[in-house]
Amino acid sequence: MSDDYRPPLADYWDQLESRYGGGFNFQQISRDELAQLVEHLRQAVKNDPQVTDVEKQNLGLVLKHAEQTLEKRSA
Repeated sequence: MSDDYRPPLADYWDQLESRYGGGFNFQQISRDELAQLVEHLRQAVKNDPQVTDVEKQNLGLVLKHAEQTLEKRSA
């Protein structure tokens, strides 16, 4: 990412950290918050040209875990 660019994911992540603390996990946050996080992660991984390939790989792992957690909570 360029030095001054912040994807929406970064701002949303900061909101979650301020609400739940820096050590929050996907089990703590509400289902709606988790769904919103998944959407931000997808956007960053799949559609944001300013997110580097390495960042997309790392975020892809987080996305996979978030999607699995959301799926379990929806069942």
